[in-house]
Amino acid sequence: MSVPSKQAQEVRTNSSNYGWFVMGFLWCLNLVVPLAAVSLGVMLPSMTEELDISPLQAGMLGAVMFLGSATVALPASIWLSRFSPKKITFLSMFLTGITLLLQGWAPTYAVLLAARFLMVVNVASRMQAEVLLIHQWFTSRQIAVVISISIGVMSIGQMAAVGLTPHLMILLSGWRNVYFTLGTIMLVGAFLWMVIGRERVQVPTPEVDTAKRRSPISVLRDHKFLWVLAAAPSGAALAFGSVMTFWPTFALDSLNLSLTDVGMLMTLFPAGGIAASFLAGPLSDLLGRRKPFLWVPGILLPPIYVALFTTKLPVLAGILLLVAGWNAMVWVPIIRTIPFDLRLAPRETAVATGLSMTLLPIVGAMGPPLVGAIQQLTGSLQIGLLSIVAFPLTLLIGGLMIPETSPHRAAQAFKTSKGE
Repeated sequence: MSVPSKQAQEVRTNSSNYGWFVMGFLWCLNLVVPLAAVSLGVMLPSMTEELDISPLQAGMLGAVMFLGSATVALPASIWLSRFSPKKITFLSMFLTGITLLLQGWAPTYAVLLAARFLMVVNVASRMQAEVLLIHQWFTSRQIAVVISISIGVMSIGQMAAVGLTPHLMILLSGWRNVYFTLGTIMLVGAFLWMVIGRERVQVPTPEVDTAKRRSPISVLRDHKFLWVLAAAPSGAALAFGSVMTFWPTFALDSLNLSLTDVGMLMTLFPAGGIAASFLAGPLSDLLGRRKPFLWVPGILLPPIYVALFTTKLPVLAGILLLVAGWNAMVWVPIIRTIPFDLRLAPRETAVATGLSMTLLPIVGAMGPPLVGAIQQLTGSLQIGLLSIVAFPLTLLIGGLMIPETSPHRAAQAFKTSKGE
């Protein structure tokens, strides 16, 4: 076996260091996405007053956050993964900026809905590009940590969305100017990405060469449990979208708080998610398990949501939001890490991730319209929210059905089989 030269090792180290810079810039721009998407719940009262939006229509605005992803995630992972991830990322960012400007301009509900849908389509269409960049720049031992950081940054954006948006609406004189500002930031960031973003040329291995000769979608036949993995969190996504869309409105009435106070209280939900997102990957590696990070929140989320939708105490609501946020996000880095555990070819990993980003949102999209429809029928938003509390049990079912893929567990099993 040849030993790499000192110069080769230095090049590899420098490349890895630049990989953190590439992904760091991408993660900074990723903050804009939740600022635009998750802030809907805080903006909704103002939107409703200006555009005369019904509860069911409000639910549809929340649902397109999932429907856009379900529409393009799998096709994009199959077809767009053939092209340069740097160029795909630029195109997606540029078009996302345009759709943000369209939301700020929207003269009617229909235009707002369409622009929001197109925004999510463009965001979802570059998920496979991020998977390819991670494959290029990081080793298998770094994957869980890298993905945890990626999801953690998105959770920070969610907290900023609910906490800062009320203040931004005041500072910028309305929700429309918030969208105009975010759209401008995204457009500038897209052009900066073309300067900063870089791909890493890798020497293909025999396994990758073999994978290139077949369609990457074949991975879904070889590893059928990926279908269960993709569907398992769908109920939790349904509940998450419902809470983010309607709980601020519910809290305004039930807790007798101002919109600014509700926004600050709501930050505890993504705050719990931030902690979970950053820690899930490292904790999973330390524990040597992936599965408990799915089935445990599947057990805990239903009673937490029941308590959250019935309490009249702001302090208790804050505690429940924090705990709910942890359990609502702790599984996200894990389902994104498991395809990497399988040591698949880059495009196959992208397809496995794309399947998850397709099945999960199909069910997730049903949450806000369901809550809105029940509110419209019963006249009670509380009844609408209570109707979705059992859906996170899909995490429990799926988490128990899938195999354990942790590399630590796989290594132990290999040693045992050899009698070591």
